[in-house]
Amino acid sequence: MNDATFLIKALPSSEHIRSFFHTYASVTHLAGTANDKAQAEWTRDKMIEFGIHDTVIETYYPLINYPIERRLAIVEGPSDLLYEAKLEETPIKETPLPYDEGNNENQPALPTFHAYSSNGNVTGPVVYVSYGRYADFQSLQAQGLNFTGTIALMRNGHGSLGLKIKAAEIHGCIGALLYSDPQDDGPVNKETDAGEPAEAYPNGPWRPATSVERGTVHLMNTLAGDPLTPGYAATVNATRIPMNESEALPQIPSLPISWSDAAPLLKATENHGIPTDESGVTYYSGPSKALVNLVNINEYTVTPIWNVIGRIPGAEEPERVVLIGNHRDAWGYGASDPSSGSAVMLELTRVLGVMLEQGWRPRRTILIASWDANEYGNIGSTEWVEDNREWLADVAVAYINVDSAVSGPHFRAKGSPLLHELMMDVADSVIDPSTSQSVLQAWEQHTADEDLIGLVDTASDYVAFQHFVGIPSLSLNFYGDAYGVHHSHYDTIHWMEHFGDPTYEYHRTMVKMWGLVTLRLSSEWLLPMRPLRYANELVRHATHLADIQGCLALPDLSAAVSALQDKAVRFEQKLKKYQHKIDTKKRYSNKLKRHVLESNERLAQFERAFIDPEGLPGRTWYKHVVFAPGLWDSQHVQVFPAVFEALQGNSPAYTRATEERVATFVHSALSVLRGQYDDFLDDDEDSQERSF
Repeated sequence: MNDATFLIKALPSSEHIRSFFHTYASVTHLAGTANDKAQAEWTRDKMIEFGIHDTVIETYYPLINYPIERRLAIVEGPSDLLYEAKLEETPIKETPLPYDEGNNENQPALPTFHAYSSNGNVTGPVVYVSYGRYADFQSLQAQGLNFTGTIALMRNGHGSLGLKIKAAEIHGCIGALLYSDPQDDGPVNKETDAGEPAEAYPNGPWRPATSVERGTVHLMNTLAGDPLTPGYAATVNATRIPMNESEALPQIPSLPISWSDAAPLLKATENHGIPTDESGVTYYSGPSKALVNLVNINEYTVTPIWNVIGRIPGAEEPERVVLIGNHRDAWGYGASDPSSGSAVMLELTRVLGVMLEQGWRPRRTILIASWDANEYGNIGSTEWVEDNREWLADVAVAYINVDSAVSGPHFRAKGSPLLHELMMDVADSVIDPSTSQSVLQAWEQHTADEDLIGLVDTASDYVAFQHFVGIPSLSLNFYGDAYGVHHSHYDTIHWMEHFGDPTYEYHRTMVKMWGLVTLRLSSEWLLPMRPLRYANELVRHATHLADIQGCLALPDLSAAVSALQDKAVRFEQKLKKYQHKIDTKKRYSNKLKRHVLESNERLAQFERAFIDPEGLPGRTWYKHVVFAPGLWDSQHVQVFPAVFEALQGNSPAYTRATEERVATFVHSALSVLRGQYDDFLDDDEDSQERSF
C-alpha cells in the first residue's frame, strides 16, 4: 500500500490532464450526438491504451428531446414593451460558437433549451415568482395573486429546474421561463479579491448578460433515469410507457433565457402586482398587462447513448467491486462541467495503468465508468445501475463520483456517512496547491456549514447507486465562488485557463484525492468504512424529528437508532483491534482472517439494509428509507423522508405505521452488524498462524 500510495501522489501529470481536457472541451458533445459517440470511442480507446484492456461501450436507448422551434416574444401591449427575444448566446472572440455538422452558419449546434421540456404554444401575461420555489408561489397566492393562465418568470438557483416548472404547473401557469439574474451568478454587487468591481466573462469569471443556463426539467424528486422505463433499463427492446404516463415529465412548456431576454419581461411587470425587495432591487410580481407568446416544440425520440465501462480485476477478492465514474456529455463545450472531471478520470486511469505495469494489483476489482446523458437526468448511470441491479447489490463496495472536478480552489464532498472518515483522512494527506496546507485544513477554513460533508442528493450520477440500490456513494470536487458560466457556451477552455484552474494543479490534486480514496477502498484488507458515524447521524436526525413532534413522538424509531448506535460503538472497537493486529503482526491467524472477512461483508452490506423493496410512499423508485431528495427540493436531502412526510399529514395512525416500518429497516442494519465476531479471541488462542 505504501508504494501504491506514493505512486498515486507522484504520477499524475498536469500536462497529460491538459491534453485530455483539450480533447474533451474542444467540441460540443451533447448526449446522443455524433460528437458524443466519437468521444465515447476515444475514451474507450485511451483506456485500452493505458492498460485497461477489458473496456467496452455499453449502449442504452432512452427518450431524448432536441428542439425544433422556439419563440419568446411580447406580442401585445404598449408599443414600447413589444419585444422579440433572441434566445441565443452572443459569440465572443474567446468563445466562437460552434455550428452544426452540416456547416449551416445560421444554426448554432446547441440551441438554448430544456431537456424534457413539454411541447406547447401558449400566450398569456407574465408573472415574476422569484426563484420559483413552491413557497414562493404559495406566498404570492396568499397575497391574492392568481396564476391561472399566466407564464411564470423565475430565477435559476435555490432548487431544481423541474420542480420550479412543476410548481408553476400546479398553481395554474401555462408556461415557464427560467433566467439567470446578474445578482446571482453575474457580476452585480460583487468584487474581485483585490476589491475591484467584478466583471462578466470574458473579462471576468461571471455570467454575461446574453448567457443562458441550460438544464433538465426532469422531475428528479420522483425518479432518475429514462422517463419511459422507470425502474428498469432502457434497452433497445424494453417496454416503454407512454409519455403522458411518466411521472418525470412536466406538462407545461418551458425555456431557459438570458438576462438580456428576461429584462424586457421584468419591465412589463413594473408597477403591476406585488412589489418585493431582493438584495436592494425591487421586483414586481405582475401579472403584466402585456401578453407574452412562448413557443417550445421538441422532437422526442428514443436515442442511443454510450457508457464506457473499464474493469481492473481484483487479485484477492475479484468478486468485490469498487466503482468510480464521471459523466462525459455536456451542455456545449462543458469545460468545467464535466470535461474537467473526464480529464481527471482519464489521468487517474493512466496512473493506474502505469501501476499495473509495475506489478501492482488491487485487492478488489475496480470498475471505471464514463457515463452518458447525465445532463438529461442522470440517464446513462441510472440505466446501467437498473440493468445490473442484482449483481451490484451482491458485489458493490462503494461508488466514488466526480462530476465537475474543478471550477475553483475550494474542496467539498458529499456522501454516505460510512465514507466520511475515509474522505477526511485522504483530504488530510494531500497538499492544497494554493495554501500549502492540507486539503482538509483549507476545506475546514472555507466551510462555514456545521456538516463538513454533505449528504447525497440527486445532482449527479451517484443517485441510482445510493438511492436505488443502497451502495455507499461519495462525490468530490473543487469549486469556485465565481463560476458564472455553468451550462452555457462560455464554459470553455479559455474560461478554465483564465479563471478556473490556469495551471491545472487543482485537476492534478483531484487525481490524487480520487485515486487515494479508490486505492484504499480497493486495496486495504479491512474496509475503511465507519458505521458509527452513520449511526450518530441517524440518532441526531431522529431526535430532531421527535423534538418537532414532542416528547416520545417516535418511540420505535428512537429506540432503533439508539440500539444501532450502541452496536456500532462495539463494532468499531472490534475494527480497531483487527486493524491494530493487521498493522503490527507479520503473520495472521485464521481467526483474524475470518473476522476481517466477516466484518467486510457486514460493512459492504450495511447500507443495503436501508433499502425498502417497495420504495418510498408515492415515489417507489426511491428505495432508501434514510435518505431521499426533498419532495419540493431534490437538491436537498431529507433524512427519514417517509416519516417526515407522514408527520406533515393529519393521520396519527399512518404516521405510526410509517415509523414502525422505517424502524424495521434500522433494525435490519443492526442485524447486519451483528455476527460471530463478537466472541473475538486473541490470535494466540488460535494455534494456526499464516502470512496473508
